[in-house]
Amino acid sequence: MPRLPRLTLAAIALCALCACPQPDPAPEDLDGAARFLFDRWLATDVEPAISDVELADAVVKVHEAVGGDTLSEAQKGTLGNLTQSEVEAVGLPERDPDKPQGMYIANLVRCTLDQMEEILLTPDQLSLYPEGYAEYSRAYHEDTPEAHPRWATTYKSGENALVTNQFTAVVESGLRIVPDLGAEVSPFGRALVLRVHLPEPATFEYEGSEFTDDYQIETFAERAPGELVHFYAIWRYMRLGILGDSYDGVFIDQTTQGMIDWDQRTDELCAQ
Repeated sequence: MPRLPRLTLAAIALCALCACPQPDPAPEDLDGAARFLFDRWLATDVEPAISDVELADAVVKVHEAVGGDTLSEAQKGTLGNLTQSEVEAVGLPERDPDKPQGMYIANLVRCTLDQMEEILLTPDQLSLYPEGYAEYSRAYHEDTPEAHPRWATTYKSGENALVTNQFTAVVESGLRIVPDLGAEVSPFGRALVLRVHLPEPATFEYEGSEFTDDYQIETFAERAPGELVHFYAIWRYMRLGILGDSYDGVFIDQTTQGMIDWDQRTDELCAQ
């Protein structure tokens, strides 16, 4: 008898005692699974939110696509464009989904999942990542469930070699905490999925730059105690004057390296 897919087995187990719709499995490829997570992370008029079973399955698909079980050093690359459905999922139907450049990293972060959850939910990110921001403030939205907190962040970029023309942005963020649904659904138990998007273009101190599009999805899966596989995808359009824009190879390399550097800082926080 052919072996049933993991999600199918889980669906049978969870639906045996009640009438429930057949789960919608995520695509197997990295592009598709990442976009599936971004699109279906939260219910909208366009798409229903994915269930915990579907969310866990999508995290597993990402984990397998990046070789998470054997990942030993950071990998980075580019992703295909978003679709109209995906920008509509965050209430931005007027945005051009072909404008932002997709890019990602997959990396090993030496933290427990509990440590990572605490870091992500800490309102004072400026104290944790002082080189990442010049200013930072977070306001949690009321009446969001404990397993699904959401918040708005206003931040001013820190000065670095890439961004010398500082900008101020307001982003919407949220965390879905995936419960442990058993080994048939996810071999690593609980997981975390963070989604971020930029509703309005950022404002720069000086003319000549723009930051109009930013869509992010992150997953954290603890493959072993104290070893998190972190997948971090960004679809972004930013233009920084003579430094070029998000389509330039140097820009992509600098952005993804900055994402890896962020993980190194997180390693330090968890080691304290």
